[in-house]
Amino acid sequence: MMTLPQFSLGALVLFPLLMAALTVLLPVGKRRIAGIVTAVGVVLLTLPVVATVAGGDLLELSLGGYDAPLGITLRADGLSVLFLLLTTVVGGLVSVYAALVPASTGQRLVAVDSAGETLEWRSGHPGYWPLWLGCWAGLNTVFVSGDLFNTYVGLELVALTAVGLVALGGSDAWRAALRYLFIAVLGAMLFLVGVGLLVAATGTLDIQQAARVIEQEPGTHPPVVLALVLITVGLVMKVALVPMHGWLIPAHSGAPGAVSPLLSALVIKASFFVLLRCWLWVAGPGMIPALVDGPQLADETWLTVLSGLGWLLGGLGLVAIVLGSILALRQPRLKPLVAYSTVAQAGYWFLFFPILLDPGSEQTVTTLADGAVIGGATTGTIGLLLGHGVAKASLFLVAGHLKINYGTDELARLRGAGQRDPMLIMAMGLAVVGLAGLPFSLAFSGKWELATAAVAAEHFWIVLTVVVATLLSAAYLFKALAPLLVAETEEGDMIQPGGLPREKVSFAAQVVPFTLGTLTILTGFMGFWVSDMLEVGAPW
Repeated sequence: MMTLPQFSLGALVLFPLLMAALTVLLPVGKRRIAGIVTAVGVVLLTLPVVATVAGGDLLELSLGGYDAPLGITLRADGLSVLFLLLTTVVGGLVSVYAALVPASTGQRLVAVDSAGETLEWRSGHPGYWPLWLGCWAGLNTVFVSGDLFNTYVGLELVALTAVGLVALGGSDAWRAALRYLFIAVLGAMLFLVGVGLLVAATGTLDIQQAARVIEQEPGTHPPVVLALVLITVGLVMKVALVPMHGWLIPAHSGAPGAVSPLLSALVIKASFFVLLRCWLWVAGPGMIPALVDGPQLADETWLTVLSGLGWLLGGLGLVAIVLGSILALRQPRLKPLVAYSTVAQAGYWFLFFPILLDPGSEQTVTTLADGAVIGGATTGTIGLLLGHGVAKASLFLVAGHLKINYGTDELARLRGAGQRDPMLIMAMGLAVVGLAGLPFSLAFSGKWELATAAVAAEHFWIVLTVVVATLLSAAYLFKALAPLLVAETEEGDMIQPGGLPREKVSFAAQVVPFTLGTLTILTGFMGFWVSDMLEVGAPW
């Protein structure tokens, strides 16, 4: 008989998908209610899944009663639950914000003349709720899918709905949405070809079964390495790692106020989640020395290829941190600055791969095989991901809210905004602490774990990178915050409030980014819990 946690696992995929279809049929005024109902429902469905996995048990559901490889299996382990929690918290709160501030959902064209020239745009887009709820269903599918093909389906649902969400920003965002679509399609093609090679080599789409075949049959390693390279390139494009980051800036900065937080906090995380799943859970137990259970390691030739790829990813991560930070410092507008900070912050996540693939000494290999350093590096990376997600959602909500309130996001024209919207600027300050990775934030504990693992694996350059990156982050984030805290000049540099009447976007809407900013600090005390959760179903 199906248990409540198993029912919840399946419903996390099906419920938001059905609600997305329902909102298409509902009158525009009722769609916000459906969105809030969905958010509450997903929260309630997530709780039994989290409780089961937190108790140390893997959760599985075979759809239709058929086990893999004939059937489709949904699985939730520690990694899945952490990303489900991030999506539930951020997605739920952003849904509340979008319901409170309809202007943040986009712009719709309401009139054109006979020559096709635009006559009137109106704030608020009815397409937001079907697209966002469909994206939510895709995210949950990615996080709980037990096979690679349904992972691909979830990624595509996320990508296509995200492109549609970007396009809601109006005519200025259409070009950015089209560029995003091209990248999403190309990345998906590479990922799908890689999955095809994995299936040809292992004979199964199921993640656990594929890992066992790779572990037991060394002859599968050559095609698996090629598949892993293709999968990595495709997913790295979706994550927007330098030099494939050009699409992200216009997409994230040009998207509506209730869309940018979802793109930065959740959408790009889905691709990195799949990247970790393929490297650690699929190929890891049979090909990566740190994860091999026993003295037999992968063939040295293919191990060299993987090591080179790991170093390349780490090097690109370093470049992303420096380049993204410098470009963020040069931005005169708030939303592009926050978007470039996403490029920089994403670089942190790829510092994990040199630790995984190049331990540095024979003594360290033994330590890695025991799982201590790999577990620490993974915990640190996931801590950075989760901390970034919560803080970036808060920061983008603040940026979008200021743009709605004052009609601009130019930093020079937002002087003194803190005097008029103190809660909003306080939320931004809390988010800045989290993104910079200062003490008491989850990102700080993530950096600590990553740096500790880097020292154990003799990658001291990663420690230096983390220190320099923290200083750069503090520089561009405080550059964004400082003008909002100073008094308005006598010349009246600050633009007067415009857009929505201020009484309609005052206290209730500001509570949402403030709550996310507060969570940025409160989750800093959850580092050990994140580590314990990752141990459930971990390959190390």
